[in-house]
Amino acid sequence: MAAGAHYDLVLAGIVRGALAELDGLPEEVLNRPVPLEEANSLYALATHLLGSTEFWVLQMGAGHDVKRDRDAEFHAHGSYADLAARAGRLIASLHDAVPGLTASDLDAPGHGDRRPSMLPEGQPVTVRDCLLHAIEHSGLHLGQIQITRQLLVEGFAARS
Repeated sequence: MAAGAHYDLVLAGIVRGALAELDGLPEEVLNRPVPLEEANSLYALATHLLGSTEFWVLQMGAGHDVKRDRDAEFHAHGSYADLAARAGRLIASLHDAVPGLTASDLDAPGHGDRRPSMLPEGQPVTVRDCLLHAIEHSGLHLGQIQITRQLLVEGFAARS
């Protein structure tokens, strides 16, 4: 099994986990603003999770051209079907780009000039760094989705 297969499993699992949290929620809940400063709707969080994963894995890691409007991700709204379709495309792209990566592929320079915040200045950015950053970042947002869902469905709704 190539080294990239493990990264693919984890990344696809995080994307599927986010979808599982949102499955069955009405659009009103998916797009509801959270009454906390600088908080995002579930739809916006999921959109950002997908956008950042596409960027860090497919562009920075695999060298694909990814069209992304990061700022718009935090204002996005739509349906679960929209998210599920995009997530399906992302998982298919991950399965194409990541599992076959070897250890030497992972240690090759990343594609682009962005630097994961976990790396010190001056350290070269590798494909492995890009994939690890994608896992770290998307895992954090999966946690945000889980907590936000609890607040919207169980917490705030019970107080209304």
